[in-house]
Amino acid sequence: MENFKFEALVTEESQLKRLEKCVQKIPNVSDWQVTKYINGILLSVKAVNIRAFDILQTLQQEGFTLEQVYEE
Repeated sequence: MENFKFEALVTEESQLKRLEKCVQKIPNVSDWQVTKYINGILLSVKAVNIRAFDILQTLQQEGFTLEQVYEE
């Protein structure tokens, strides 16, 4: 099980709902959590057999700006 954390520039509730729908569609993601901050969010993802790059690429193709901050 891999643990990934990403920072994203998501500040509007509509953006957050769209992000949540996108994360739910990513294969091999077993669990995820969003922590809200004033200027964005921290997206924590638990997944199996997937690279952080694949998660980033999928969400960037949907129009989100993310940066990986942690991988375990």
